[in-house]
Amino acid sequence: MSVTGSVLPNRWRFGLHPHAVGSMIRSFGRVELPIGEAFRIEMTSPDADPDTIELQYYISTEAGGWALWLSCPSRDLAGLEAAIQDIKAPFAT
Repeated sequence: MSVTGSVLPNRWRFGLHPHAVGSMIRSFGRVELPIGEAFRIEMTSPDADPDTIELQYYISTEAGGWALWLSCPSRDLAGLEAAIQDIKAPFAT
């Protein structure tokens, strides 16, 4: 699936979060994104910097499911999460 519309910030990656194994879930919830419904999972690990946010989205779209993850300082989170609100799927009109 390609992403059209706005481009993801360079800190976002597709796939499973590399720190997911061994991490603890800080929060888990369902959210609506323009490209589909998603599970938003915020994680932490014992050896992580306490200011670093580890975030995973599992997104259900018309083109199938996919995952989007990010690691960033907490001060950057709001802006990066706002950016995914502008993503348009290739099948969107």
